[in-house]
Amino acid sequence: MDGRAMTSPPKSPFRGFRPPPPRQPRPERVKPRHKEGVDYETIFIRKGKGTTLSVLFLLGLLVIAGWVTLRTVQWGREQLDPPGEQGAAINLTLPPGVSTGGISEILEEYGVIPDARAYEWYVRLKGAPLFQAGDYTFHTNSAVWDALEVLKNGPRYIEQNVRIRVTIPEGLTVRQIVRVIDEVEEAPFSGAEFEDEMRMQHVVSNYAPSPAAMPTGAIEPYEGLLFPDTYYLGPDSTPEDLLTQMVTRFDQVLTRLGYAAAPQTVGLSPYETVVLASLIEREARVGSERAKISRVIHNRLAADWYLGIDASIVYFTGDNELTVSDLQTESPFNTRLSKGLPPTPIAAPGKAALEAAMAPVSGQWMFYVLADSEGRHNFSVSSEEFERDKVKCQERGLC
Repeated sequence: MDGRAMTSPPKSPFRGFRPPPPRQPRPERVKPRHKEGVDYETIFIRKGKGTTLSVLFLLGLLVIAGWVTLRTVQWGREQLDPPGEQGAAINLTLPPGVSTGGISEILEEYGVIPDARAYEWYVRLKGAPLFQAGDYTFHTNSAVWDALEVLKNGPRYIEQNVRIRVTIPEGLTVRQIVRVIDEVEEAPFSGAEFEDEMRMQHVVSNYAPSPAAMPTGAIEPYEGLLFPDTYYLGPDSTPEDLLTQMVTRFDQVLTRLGYAAAPQTVGLSPYETVVLASLIEREARVGSERAKISRVIHNRLAADWYLGIDASIVYFTGDNELTVSDLQTESPFNTRLSKGLPPTPIAAPGKAALEAAMAPVSGQWMFYVLADSEGRHNFSVSSEEFERDKVKCQERGLC
């Protein structure tokens, strides 16, 4: 030490206050590192497109929902009031005790109204009263309220209590139908008058050529077009009334069975399909075999074979006992000598035969022959099988 006394550091002139430390510089912000391959601008743009697409999608759903609603309302309206004018007059009989549901089914079946359920809904809504049993004259393609008006007015012949029934069985020819009409004692006209009306050719089916344009070889223009059913006449009914009812009923049944689509379904015109149905009607004696016989006929047509159906020959000869001469007679109805279908139906096919013609069961059969006295057949694919079945038929005295 040098001997000098230690001295205190000089006092700060600012008593009780210490100046703040010098400001440190702010750390530099580090920018987020973008991942390689990611375009952040593009992501933002995609978000905007997604929103637009969502809006367009929702608008599309609204348009579709609106269209479906409009079509549903339009469809419902057409079930109550079908488009177009009323069709032909048709006489129907409501049996005693028939319910609202029963009436609706009858009206729908005969084409008076388009939908039985719509009719029942409307009747429940309006609280319509019970209706009298009896005979009524409706029009096809009617609005529900028009049909109800007919029912409210009561049966046509209730005062006279006249009900003239004409029942036409399946499988009859036009000539046989004329005889049935002649046998109805109360009928207001004769079979001959009905024949005269057919010659006038005023009534035309939607599913057949006009009577004047029938195929060459046609024997009766209305053959197969007079639907077998029970019809009711009044004391003032005319031959034209009955003819209109029968042809109208025929058209209604074919419409329900989808005959307009016959070219796509079975490769035949609607009229050709009726011709085929008439062959089924005459050939099938057992109901369960109709669709199989239909298949055999369809298969033979597809293979360009002769149909070989003797019922067609019987039709033009008019004799059930065929001779060798009959079988050798040249005629478009002789399906042993002429390929394809006969030019016209050979009888009036019923609904079951008409159904079978449009819906043959699947199978490769090309032949059938009687198997027993009840009318059942043995069906075969090959000629060898057929010959064996034919021998059995002959041994049993069926062929």
